[in-house]
Amino acid sequence: MKKTKKLAFSSLMAALGVAFMYVGALFEVLDMSTAAIASICVTLVLTELGGRYAWLTYAVTGVLSLLLLPQKFAAVLFVGFLGFYPMAKSFFERRFRGWRCLVLKILLLNVCTCLMLLAVRYVMTEALWFEIMTLILANIVFVVYDVALTRLLRAYVFVWRKKLKMKF
Repeated sequence: MKKTKKLAFSSLMAALGVAFMYVGALFEVLDMSTAAIASICVTLVLTELGGRYAWLTYAVTGVLSLLLLPQKFAAVLFVGFLGFYPMAKSFFERRFRGWRCLVLKILLLNVCTCLMLLAVRYVMTEALWFEIMTLILANIVFVVYDVALTRLLRAYVFVWRKKLKMKF
């Protein structure tokens, strides 16, 4: 396959991810969910084209969203965890099975969340209970997100890919 088709598809997914996050920046209630939807665009690139193009899509989407969005929270979530998580998920699921895989993914989430909370603490002071609740809720939502991403990816590979007839 030609590199131009791969580049065009990954660019289209990056633009779509930025567009989703822009909607989330306009309607602040949707910022977390639109960052998760933008990570699905990276997942599609990873599935169709492999890791190199997925990393490039993540980088382009992250930089453009940090530059263009009026509210940066969705972009920070995307750059801080949700954007590179599809590649990390793929790596962990290829190397590890069962509980070890889940523990490593949750550990990655907690490290990224703590780093983002430290950055927030540098900018403004938050109460300790807020940080603890953020970690607890992030873990609960992450497990749901991980299961949903796995099922969505499985549905794409086994059902939608055949119907869309995308050839790369």
